[in-house]
Amino acid sequence: MNPSPRCPYQGGAGTTTDPCRDYLGLREDEPVRWDEDLELWFVTGFREATDLLRNPSLSSAWPERGSTPLHAVADGADGDGARTSGLVRKWFMFNDNPAHGRARRLVAPLFSADRVAAHQPFIKEQVDELLSRHDTSLEVMEDLAVPLSGRVICRILGLDAAVAPHLEPWAMDVAALLVADYLPEVVTRGHAALEDMTGLIDRALEGELPEDSALHLLRTAHQSGEIELQDVWATATFLIYAGFETTSSFIGKAVRSILHTGSWEQLYKADIGPAVEELLRFDTSVQQVARVATDTVEVAGQQIAAGDLVLIMLGTANRDGEVFGRPDHLDHERRIKRHLGFGHGAHYCLGAGLARLEAQHALEGLRDKWDTLRFLEPPRTRSHFGITVLEHLVVAGARP
Repeated sequence: MNPSPRCPYQGGAGTTTDPCRDYLGLREDEPVRWDEDLELWFVTGFREATDLLRNPSLSSAWPERGSTPLHAVADGADGDGARTSGLVRKWFMFNDNPAHGRARRLVAPLFSADRVAAHQPFIKEQVDELLSRHDTSLEVMEDLAVPLSGRVICRILGLDAAVAPHLEPWAMDVAALLVADYLPEVVTRGHAALEDMTGLIDRALEGELPEDSALHLLRTAHQSGEIELQDVWATATFLIYAGFETTSSFIGKAVRSILHTGSWEQLYKADIGPAVEELLRFDTSVQQVARVATDTVEVAGQQIAAGDLVLIMLGTANRDGEVFGRPDHLDHERRIKRHLGFGHGAHYCLGAGLARLEAQHALEGLRDKWDTLRFLEPPRTRSHFGITVLEHLVVAGARP
């Protein structure tokens, strides 16, 4: 029997329906199924998703050859059948080895355990400063999640903190380019955002940069002939997008999930590390990743043919009742061996440790500030060219 796609909790006005309902309905189908309209495979089972994410016959370079009927009508974003943009197609997340491994290894030292831990005082300082501006209420996205993630990624890259407010609109338009590049307006806005970002990067490269920053590392690699300028732009824009958008979204979703499920009191007593892992399982910011088959792949009794596009639904897989007991219940005491919130395999999120640290400090900051926390208004989302954005999340806190 399939688990119900509706959340069993009632967390207040406007919050009785699981905010993940849009993709949880897919659990009522087989764990691997073909969609006739979109001409692609949906993968929703946890075990199947895990296996496919590490299968060498599934390529991450779907923007090169992962068109759907929607893109066939639009004749591709660049007019040549390819997806997104030339710059985005150079992101290492959209490349296979050896290009993927080479680019990833270049910036991997920035996200080592020691380097991430060194950012902890800065992150805590930013959380404390942002929360100190508010006495009894807070708009979580505008007042905490967005500025925190923006400041942290600016620090990682070596950008001036004054740049941080510009990151959100750029990230949203690039995110739309990844899912709706069959729409002319999305292509125009996405390319404009990328041009703004590369312009910012060029100006930063001309000035002084902290020696431990990503842009200093990339500039040095370019000057030594190790990489081209296009590689600098590609890696830096990817770090801006991934480092900002996914982390700010997750912090907002984490607070929403806690209050939606009425589990603030449980969080107050829980170990924050395992609690963050459970929140990532419950409603992660990256709901799906795409792959394109380079050879025939058999999974769950289905045969995926070479050239087929595959959407691996991470959020749905993380609610698989065959793997997680009571999957629609948020349990801060749950001890998870593995979830797919950061993907799996060779493309496991490079910045996972940093994202965890930001979320932990954000939640600890809220927990230290207020004993109780509740929705002051129902959470509000909006659609940005097919992407559901958590736009408004106002909470009220108090001490007894």
